[in-house]
Amino acid sequence: MELVPLGPDSLARIHRFAARSTFWEVDPLGEAYCSPTSEVDKAVWLAARAEAQGTVGVSVAERSTTTGACATILFCPASEAPGAVRMPTALATRGAWLLTSLHIDPPARHQGWELLLVEAATAAAACAGAETLEAFGVRGEGSAGASADALRRDAARIGLIDAETLAAAGFRVLREHGAIPLMRLDLPPERELSSLAAAEAEGLLARA
Repeated sequence: MELVPLGPDSLARIHRFAARSTFWEVDPLGEAYCSPTSEVDKAVWLAARAEAQGTVGVSVAERSTTTGACATILFCPASEAPGAVRMPTALATRGAWLLTSLHIDPPARHQGWELLLVEAATAAAACAGAETLEAFGVRGEGSAGASADALRRDAARIGLIDAETLAAAGFRVLREHGAIPLMRLDLPPERELSSLAAAEAEGLLARA
């Protein structure tokens, strides 16, 4: 396995769900909104953001492949993720960037890849110019109302990131909620992976 920054020349190395879900990227209140899944709309968005940001996300993929990935995390300025309006703790802070989605194959879950991807995306977002990074985390227990419970049930499809994973990466709760808190991490101008994250990456990649 290897970490793959998703830029203009590497967008094919993306998780299949991340390649077609437009939950975050298309305005659900706009006239053009038809469905939360559209590979055409998502491809256009990915290309535009990769061109503007340099890196739009990070994947974990087999070294021998040129397409697909077992996991992908995406990020962008909050203004480029209008679908976030659906979140009960919306909106993100003005000027912040968002970790929007993390899609991962079931066999790869809970093995450390999620934290590794959050750390890698945090570093990449800082290099792309982000000063503040936010994310809508998800918690697995307790009732929080019908709409929030529905979002939680769809967490894997939407790509919601576990709140405990975000906390382990240094995010703090900005706006509390029983199911989907808004979490925040303030970044220095250039943030590299921590030595702990680098060690985790080395260990995970060696075992993959």
